[in-house]
Amino acid sequence: MVTYNTVLEDRQYREVSQRAAKYYQQKAVMAELPLRKTTIPDALQYRWTRLTDPQIAGQDARNAPPATGGVEQWEEEGDLADTQHGYNDYTLAGIQMNLKIMNENINQFVGPNLLADKREAEISKFALDVDQGLIKGIYDRTGTVLLASGYQTQATSVGTLNGTDNNLSTKGDIWKGIIKMVDTIPLGMRQEGPPMVLIMSEGVAKKARAPDRIYQDKVEWDFIYDQLIGEKAMPARKIGTVKIADKILLTGTDTIVTHDRMALYVPDTRWIAKVVSRSFSLLGEKQEMLSLRQAWGWKGRCIIDNALAAMFTGQIVWA
Repeated sequence: MVTYNTVLEDRQYREVSQRAAKYYQQKAVMAELPLRKTTIPDALQYRWTRLTDPQIAGQDARNAPPATGGVEQWEEEGDLADTQHGYNDYTLAGIQMNLKIMNENINQFVGPNLLADKREAEISKFALDVDQGLIKGIYDRTGTVLLASGYQTQATSVGTLNGTDNNLSTKGDIWKGIIKMVDTIPLGMRQEGPPMVLIMSEGVAKKARAPDRIYQDKVEWDFIYDQLIGEKAMPARKIGTVKIADKILLTGTDTIVTHDRMALYVPDTRWIAKVVSRSFSLLGEKQEMLSLRQAWGWKGRCIIDNALAAMFTGQIVWA
């Protein structure tokens, strides 16, 4: 669509954009993903540039002496550290919302009468479609062609959550599963990054909070809270945010109520991010004989450049 002249007041367009962003912040499971914005709007790709481990200039880093170390007296000469740049290119994809307003209704949207109020359901779904795209990947309109991968396929898959399998029916097994995810993330990442983000499907949350699920003389969730979330949690093992999701966290092979999943990540832009090339905004509009058509878009994706910073469990089952 091409916009030659906008039909509505500027306020109407701003309100739709702001409403979509508001719904995303309030309802999105992946709202805590750190943000990286592209310098070019509507970019097709994003180049993720990072610094690799320091290498010794002109030598094999595996056999060369380190560039730092203890000395008895200060030296003028020494081995030089050369930090190499590495990068990966990631394809970005868009999510589009189309609105139609009949011409006879256009005059209704003046002053305090907002288009965003009348199209609240569509705008909310627009924001949640972006959230789902960040988790499951962005697909074309047929739902069959993957345009950009999501969190689930890029994260490290964690299985045998209780040490044997993914059946967490035994009291204490949810704690064991979360701890296994925590311990799979390298200590250095947990020390350097912000507190972790835990996402669990509703079935896990209900089981963990069940009054009769007692572990170490506490309801299992209270034990998990004390050890990993509350004030007593050690900084390198602290979970700062807990989110509950339902079908948005499940894969195509899962069944709600029967199966569940959990995800855990360190929200640090060195390893994981929500890359955005276009935030919620108007792409264009066109007034036709009978209606006004608007196209709205968001473009980006979830990128996990180091899979050790993000965990995703196998299918959790209950006996």
